[in-house]
Amino acid sequence: MMYPFLSAILPVITPAAVPEMSLEEFDELAQEQLSEKDFCKLIAADTPDAGNLLPVYQEMKCFKECLNYRIAAMRAEKLKTNEHFEVPGEIYGEIDFALASAVSASPLEREKIIDAACWRKLDELEISHEMDLIHFCVYRMKLAMLQKYSKRDGDAGCKNFEAALEKLAANFNEP
Repeated sequence: MMYPFLSAILPVITPAAVPEMSLEEFDELAQEQLSEKDFCKLIAADTPDAGNLLPVYQEMKCFKECLNYRIAAMRAEKLKTNEHFEVPGEIYGEIDFALASAVSASPLEREKIIDAACWRKLDELEISHEMDLIHFCVYRMKLAMLQKYSKRDGDAGCKNFEAALEKLAANFNEP
């Protein structure tokens, strides 16, 4: 099913920009515009052990698994361990290129390089899906990726950290 109105009102997102819409706001808008069946398919990727995922989610899951296996294999090689990592599915040249670029980068830059490879994969998956459910699935995955770079509230983070420490201390039993 096509959803031209929803497609037309979504703000453009790019890897370097702060999105004008949060993931939660997108979900609210999508729930209003999509059929109930399509909305359930859209958010199905959030469900642990979700069966019957749309092919776009399955393809991205495979891409990320391959990426993680390649990272593990590169670490094992660098650390000279005897571990062997079998890379599932096809080996993506895009992954190897991104990881080769990331070797000498800082952890934050490495994360951004890996995210850029994921973004390019999402762009590839979005081709010819301008107004259909696949487009909105890709849009949602991109929003989720950008959300991790949104500004963080330091005070709220400190409070959450202190609360976690207090909870750990309360549950800690000394011998």
